[in-house]
Amino acid sequence: MTGESCRHASIDAVRCAAVSRIIFYTKGVFGGGMLGEFETLQRQAMMVEIEEIIQATPDYTDVREALRSRNFIPERDEEKIAIWVQPELEIFVLLQINLGGGYAGYRVASYADLEESEGGPAGFNAR
Repeated sequence: MTGESCRHASIDAVRCAAVSRIIFYTKGVFGGGMLGEFETLQRQAMMVEIEEIIQATPDYTDVREALRSRNFIPERDEEKIAIWVQPELEIFVLLQINLGGGYAGYRVASYADLEESEGGPAGFNAR
């Protein structure tokens, strides 16, 4: 029984509803539909949260702890630059660090954003 035949059959409404849900969910899983949208929303929410933390926190030490607590992994954590990644959500954070422990600029982006901007300037958000 397909979703279309469920619309016309009135005798087994419960089974039709279940079949319609299965069609809906499998379409999302296999077509990248709903599951992909959920991952995108998660990614965007995390990126906004990280930007807010960076903007509200002048000290890199506190930003470092916030990133760690959100399962970010330091790819490079040096005197002048820090690169953190969150592989599950495909997010990276790039920070230009000042000598005093603060930072001069930052960028929070998804892996897809990075791929789209290859060949062009990376661009930083000024602090």
